[in-house]
Order: sequence, then C-alpha cells, then structure tokens
Amino acid sequence: MSGLAATTLGSEAAELAGSELSRRERRKLEVRARINEAALNLFAGQGFELTTVEEICEAAEVARKTFYNYYSSKQDLIRELSDSMLYDETYNVIELAIEKYGSTRERIRFIFSVMVNNLERYQDLERLLIHQALMDLSSEKSRVGQQLGKLNAGFIHLAREGNLLGDVSTRYSVEFIGEIIVGTINAVIMNWIHDPSYPVFDRIEEMSIYLCDSLLID
Repeated sequence: MSGLAATTLGSEAAELAGSELSRRERRKLEVRARINEAALNLFAGQGFELTTVEEICEAAEVARKTFYNYYSSKQDLIRELSDSMLYDETYNVIELAIEKYGSTRERIRFIFSVMVNNLERYQDLERLLIHQALMDLSSEKSRVGQQLGKLNAGFIHLAREGNLLGDVSTRYSVEFIGEIIVGTINAVIMNWIHDPSYPVFDRIEEMSIYLCDSLLID
C-alpha cells in the first residue's frame, strides 16, 4: 500500500471514529442530562435527604448501574449540580446579558432578575446547592477556587465590555469591579443562607441599584 493510500484510509478511519465518538458523547450527555433533571425535580419536591438513587433512576428511566457510570454517589451528583447551577449557569447568564442588552445597566438588571427568579422558584433547592458549595469550600479549596475564578472572569468580562461601551467607570480596574460584584453577591447570599428571615429579594434589588450607581457612568 502506498504512503498516500495509507494516509487516505487512515484519515477516513479517523473521521469515522470521530463521528462514532461524537454520537457516543451525545448519548452520554443526553443520559447525564436526564439524570440531572430527574434529580433536580426530586430534590426540589421532597428534599435531598429523602430522595434515593432508586427514585432518581426511575424518574430518569435509567438503570442503577447506569447512574453509577456517571456518579459515584448521590453526594457526587449534588456536587456537580452545585457547580453547574451556581457557577456555570451564572457565567452563561452573564454572557447572555452581554449578547442581549446594549448597556451595562440593562445587563446588570437582567443578571439580578434571573437570580431573583431562580430564588423565587427554587428557594429550598438553591439553599441546598449553596450549602453544598460551602461544604466544598472547606474540603476542596482548589476546585472551588477554580469555580470562583470562572465567576470572577464572567463579571470581569462584563466590566470590560462596559468599558468598551463607555458606561463603566475607568476609575477602577475591571478585575476589581468583577471581584466587588462577586463579593457583594456572596455576602447577600451568605446572610440569606444563615437567616431564613433575611430580606433577600429586597437586598438583591438594593445591590443592583448600588452597583449601578457606584460603578457606572450616567
């Protein structure tokens, strides 16, 4: 077989393997998504402690063995959900705000409106996920540090885009602005976690106004 023929056949095999892998990966993502969605619904409806792996499998229509192909335990599952919903989803909302709105004020208002909506709909679930994040903070500092770094990066991107628009103050670095926003959010959420009577929705509204007034140029 000539070198050219061997190279051509090798390329075709690689393409077929890549295509097959892509299908397998899509299937794996679909199954994982079903497990995650089933778990979220059950956790929201009856709580984390009362939910069993068997119930998650039944709701997701997967075998128990399949569940353990993706997660080593229910705790491992809630850890991933915490990462996904608290960190990854927030980053995605920031990117959506930048794409959807033409001013930083509108973008900030949108981000905090999504936060309020999630807390209104899933208060108990949000508490559970945040509690998990706090547990991880004490036991897995490197992983949580990476997640917080991603959150900071999202708000830094928001500030940098605002600089390009000319409506974010240049008195502060974009890094400082990103850290201030993340720190303010964390302070409000921590108070809410530890005090059930804490007026979290009022504070989020005040936080949005304060950040806009402090960091933006009219």
